[in-house]
Parts: sequence; C-alpha cells; structure tokens
Amino acid sequence: MQNALRGKLSSSRGGAIALGIGAALLAGILLLVYLNRYTSSVDAANEPTPVLVAKNLIAVGTSGTVIANKDLYQSASIPKEDVKVGAIADPAYLNGRVALVDIFPGQQITTADLSAGTTDALPTKITGKERAVAIPVDEARGLVGHVANGDHVDIYLGIGSQEGGLLTLLAPNISILVAPGTQTDTQSAANSSNIVVLKAPARVAQRLAFASDAGDLWFLLRPQAGAKNPPPKTITIQDLLKLANAQR
Repeated sequence: MQNALRGKLSSSRGGAIALGIGAALLAGILLLVYLNRYTSSVDAANEPTPVLVAKNLIAVGTSGTVIANKDLYQSASIPKEDVKVGAIADPAYLNGRVALVDIFPGQQITTADLSAGTTDALPTKITGKERAVAIPVDEARGLVGHVANGDHVDIYLGIGSQEGGLLTLLAPNISILVAPGTQTDTQSAANSSNIVVLKAPARVAQRLAFASDAGDLWFLLRPQAGAKNPPPKTITIQDLLKLANAQR
C-alpha cells in the first residue's frame, strides 16, 4: 500500500515537473516569437524610405516643371515611420502639377501639396522674371519641323541689304516652349506652322519681340548636352568677302 502511494506521488511529481518544463519551453518560444516580431516591426519602422523634400521655398502656384527646372527639391531617405501620408518619391509626379500651398525647405512634398490634375499651360512653365514671347518665323530660318518643345537654340539677327547687311548673335541658349509647327489650344491650325513661343528673361524677350520686326531671325539648334555659348561676333558682307579673298 505504501509502495503504491509512493509511486503515485512520484508519478505526480514527474508529471508536474514535465508540465513545468513544457510550460517554460512554450513561454520561451512565445517570447522568441514576440521578440522576433517586435524586432521586425522596429526594423520596418526604421527602414529608409525615399521621398522628395523641398530644398528651397516652393511658393504656392509654382508648377512642377519649374520645381524641377529650378532644382527646388532633393531626394532624401528617412525612416518609414516618419514618412507623411501621400509623400512623393517619384519626380515624374511633379510634371504638369501646381503647388497649392507654400512648401518650406526641409518639408516633404506630398500629393496634398499639389494639384490633382495636370496642365501644360504656358504660365506654369515660367517663373520670376522669365517671360513667354511668341514670334513669327519662316520655315528655314526657324527650323520648322526640326526643333521640338524643350529644345534650346541660339538666335541670330540678320538685317540690312546684301551690300551693308550683317548677322549678329542676339540671344544665346533660348528655350523653346512651343515649337513652330506645333498646334496648341490657343493656336489654330492655320497659323501654328509659323509661330514659335520662346522662354527668356524679360529684357531678352523684349529684344526678341522688337528684332522679329526689324530683321530676320535665324535659329541655330544647340546640342542637348554639353553646349557652350558661341562668341558674340557680328559678321558683315565685308567679312565674308575678306574670307573669300583670303582663300584664293
């Protein structure tokens, strides 16, 4: 009888110990799972995430085109938990959109800061002292069919007769907003072929507008990369004759 009782007690103690060990192992496993998930969540929260951040003040009404051209933003990597809702990572999203509020330096640029719709209206492509000026050109001198929106040209002015004429550099590195031959919402098909819209500082735009009536404007297309300004040399008919005589 006593031996049977001792066996039962021993069996009970062994079971309790086994249960204790099992509970401890289960608790350890649960703790490891929790720690692993916690570490993963912390790592995810601290994971570097790319966003666009304003480098300079972006005033309300500034277009995405100007933001990009004026280098008003920069790419940055910040912890995921600090990323604002709607933060923009792709610069292409800026194209055609307009700032709805002032965006201050260091501030993340979000979709809420920009217009939902896009536009290619001319006022969104200029800023500050820049002006858009439309001038007539002819097919050959204006490179009609050979230049596209966004190209850059050097513009020369030719005036006078063959005996006393001259050709001079009027404005280097001028951006074409609307290429000749491109029809826009404000141009009819009848007149779009000989009109070009240029972007230039106000004083240069004034010069171009006057020169278009004073003589012939010649466009010389610049390379897309690595272009250098040409020397501001004026060529006259006498210069050409001297050059011709020198080569004989």
